[in-house]
Amino acid sequence: MFTPILARQQSHSTLSIPSLAQALLPGPRGLILGVLLVLLQVAPAFAEAPAQSEKQRIAAASGIRLRATPAPSGKEVTKLFIGTVLKVLEQTAKQETIGGKADYWYRVATPEGQEGWVFGSLVWPLLPDQQVQTYLEIARQRMADEKTPFVDRADLVNFLKATVTQTPAKESAAHLELALWRAMRWTLAALSEGNVPKSAYEKWVQRQGDALVYSEPAGEWFVSGAFLWKLEEKYRGLPEAEALAWEAATTTPPGECEGYAPCYLAMSNSMEGEYLRRYPAGPHAGEALKALQQGLGTDGISDLDQEGRTDLREELGKLEAALGPVKLPEKKKALDQLQALRKAAGK
Repeated sequence: MFTPILARQQSHSTLSIPSLAQALLPGPRGLILGVLLVLLQVAPAFAEAPAQSEKQRIAAASGIRLRATPAPSGKEVTKLFIGTVLKVLEQTAKQETIGGKADYWYRVATPEGQEGWVFGSLVWPLLPDQQVQTYLEIARQRMADEKTPFVDRADLVNFLKATVTQTPAKESAAHLELALWRAMRWTLAALSEGNVPKSAYEKWVQRQGDALVYSEPAGEWFVSGAFLWKLEEKYRGLPEAEALAWEAATTTPPGECEGYAPCYLAMSNSMEGEYLRRYPAGPHAGEALKALQQGLGTDGISDLDQEGRTDLREELGKLEAALGPVKLPEKKKALDQLQALRKAAGK
């Protein structure tokens, strides 16, 4: 911080600034000069206060009302999207209890410059060194409410997508990316109930690009397993990569096998088989084996033509190779099932 020359000289003198001024210019005029010099000394400290010292809060839910006065009855100025970062201008002197929660009202400014009052329990403190943790906690609490409507779920997805692109640190981005795709599945679950009109979600789905796929038989949108496997590769080496792999392994591909046995095996290969190839000793390896065993059966094999049997043996080979590095005791049962399928398929 800039310090006036006279103030820097003071550190090498036993005279205070007012005393020095009076020594140079005795009488009342010296006292006035001393006061002015003190003001000059401290003025830069106010002028150079860093911008990051400004207090910020973040909207922790969708549709929060910004009001003209600090009261539930105050006129609505605007509604806030989840994740909106607000600059705190002032707060009420006393707390108020609303909905069983005691907090202050804060007068805030939005990034667009709109100002108004918002109740504190709806907008969380946003500290520079705790931003990622705050984002993740907001997502966790929102996804815990299964009654959240589609529009608010989509709002959370939009917020998390923005945080991923704005987070340069790979480890932090991985945390947020995992939360994002869990939020995406949570959001799509609201569509599966069939009570959201197409006009309400069609454009939002289109904006997700190849991250989503539509299953005609199910009549539903799903997160693309192939997209999740690519994310696993992006963050490989981090704990979140394994979690993304399990998300991919538990994501059903679109389409319908219609009783064609090689198709069911191909599906298992793209889910549990792919997880075991990448994480043979992973924390979900046991669950992957169990899910694989449940999908292995000889139904439909006797109806296969030669080409179908060839396809079946090819998929069996891939699964046997995937099980190779696995060390779990459940592996033997899965291999026995695969051998039974191979025997049923013939040479």
